[in-house]
This record gives sequence, structure tokens and C-alpha cells, in this order.
Amino acid sequence: MTGSGAGVATAQTASSDNFRGVVELFTSQGCASCPPADAVLAKFSDQSDIVALSYNVDYWDYIGWKDQLASRQNTDRQKAYAKAFNTSSIYTPQIVVNGTGDFIGTHAGEIRAALEDGELGASDAPRAHIQMSLNGSTLAIEAKLDQTSEAEAPVLILVAYQDHIETAVSKGENSGHRIENHHAVHDFRIIGSLTRPEMTVEVPVSTLGEGTKGKIGYAALLQMVNDNGVPGSILAAVELEPQSVN
Repeated sequence: MTGSGAGVATAQTASSDNFRGVVELFTSQGCASCPPADAVLAKFSDQSDIVALSYNVDYWDYIGWKDQLASRQNTDRQKAYAKAFNTSSIYTPQIVVNGTGDFIGTHAGEIRAALEDGELGASDAPRAHIQMSLNGSTLAIEAKLDQTSEAEAPVLILVAYQDHIETAVSKGENSGHRIENHHAVHDFRIIGSLTRPEMTVEVPVSTLGEGTKGKIGYAALLQMVNDNGVPGSILAAVELEPQSVN
């Protein structure tokens, strides 16, 4: 893959007030049962009020095909959710909704029901808000919380993803097929804990898109995390529409 994250052409602003849910898919190009779940994620990615993210994991690589989008960081994200759900195993395709419930990635009806039953900000958790803007080569994020506690502070997460990637697979379970991945996570980083009412950060987009191609999108999440680093409910989320990079 070639390209960099520099040279974004237009300005954008988005607010978490316009997003009601987060869908996170854990998938692999080497997993025969994953393409139908990739298609489910693609449909959620088309919804303007849903943040849809696809994490390609690396533990299927041993079968013979090295996933072109996979990273150990993505696998670690899934392992963290396994701890949250008190399970010793991880699998693909798995979808996590709003950080609190997991589903087989092809069970679209159950996923839609979970989004309807548990919208972001609908629980007893602290009310939260994120605004994200892209102006030129700088990404600015402002996060707010109506109450703070050092013992139970959410973390601010920044994600960069590739909008749509097609890969011709020549080995493994999907040999001979072209795999389509939408909103494939390329960069995932924890910016910090929100221990005060507000946090504002600016990030050069050139640090987020190294090694990518096509359109790049950005998302930010405020997520509860316990003392052991185990993720919990997502309080707020926001996403900027993918744009082409030079």
C-alpha cells in the first residue's frame, strides 16, 4: 500500500449528538465465514447515525493468507472485549455494539435490535459529548463530560480507517475470492483519560494515514475503562466522512 495522510482538501465538522450507536466488527480476510459479516458491517457504515468500524485481526494468518489489513493492535482490542464479557475465547466474525454486547457478525437483526434498545447516552452513565473537526491538515477533537471522577474516567479514543478496500486473496480459506472491507481500522490510539470536564486535542492527519490508500475516515469514542484496562460502555461517538488523501 502507498500514500500518506497529508493533504486533506476540505474542512468538516461533526458532533456526537448526531450518532446513536457504535458497531465494531472483528474479522479476517483468512476466515471463510467473515465475508457475509463484512457485508453486514458495510450496510451499517452507510447509516449516517452509526459509527461502524472493522478491525481485521491477525490470528488467522497461520492458515496461509496474511491479512493485508490485520494488526496485533486490532487483536488486542478484541481480547480486551473478551475480558469485559468474561470469556476466555475470541472468534470471528464478532460484532460488539456500544461496547456492552457482542453478537455473531452475521446476525444483523440482533445487532439492529441492540442498537435500538441501548442508544448512546441512554444509560445512567455520565452524559458526554464530542465534537471533531478537520481543517486542512489538522484534526481537532473536543470532548466534554457532565461529571468527572479519577476513579471512573472514560478514555478518549481516536480511530483512523480506510473507507473501502478490495483484496484478491490467493491462499487460505478464501483463496480465489475478492474480499471487500469497509471502514477498516488502520490506526487506533487512546488520547487520554477525561478526568476533567473538558479535553481538547489537535492531531496532524499526517500521523494517522501512513501506509494507507483510498479514502480515509476518522472517528472518536469516549469509552469507560476499568482499573485493569477492560473496556466498558461507549458514552459518545462521532465520525467524519472519509476523504481522499494525496
